[in-house]
Amino acid sequence: MSSPAGREERQVLTAYLTRNRLKRSAQREAILDAFVKAGHHVSVEDLLEIVRRRHPEVGRTTIYRTLKLFKEAGLASELLFGSEARFEPVWNRDHHDHFVCVACGKIFEFRSPQIERLQEEIATGIGFAIEGHRHHIFGRCRRCAARPRREPRATSAARR
Repeated sequence: MSSPAGREERQVLTAYLTRNRLKRSAQREAILDAFVKAGHHVSVEDLLEIVRRRHPEVGRTTIYRTLKLFKEAGLASELLFGSEARFEPVWNRDHHDHFVCVACGKIFEFRSPQIERLQEEIATGIGFAIEGHRHHIFGRCRRCAARPRREPRATSAARR
């Protein structure tokens, strides 16, 4: 039976587990299937909801630990936005950066050869060797920017 997770991702996970003397499990494979199929930035809660549709016995801690394992194996990247962590598949994916809506949490990926080139020029100018980077720009998406912002409530002391 073929699974939704790609063959390469499964091979990467198996090699990582073998190198680190960790066991393969049906739960890890089900989580990998759901993670790869989701194909975008997911929180632990998002993935828990997806996985529990077919595997109701899987818990939040298992999802979290498995996502950390995917990160260590090179299959996932963890993105921290405020207090929430999101994970995205990175195996065989091109580098990209992110716009993050601070109101609704939506994440937009973008690629910019101009930004990449400028980073390289600046790094070369100061004698810096870039080994990697993450570029996140925070703001409001079109939908959230169109909504009026709520003003913070005045306290009773401020109203006097």
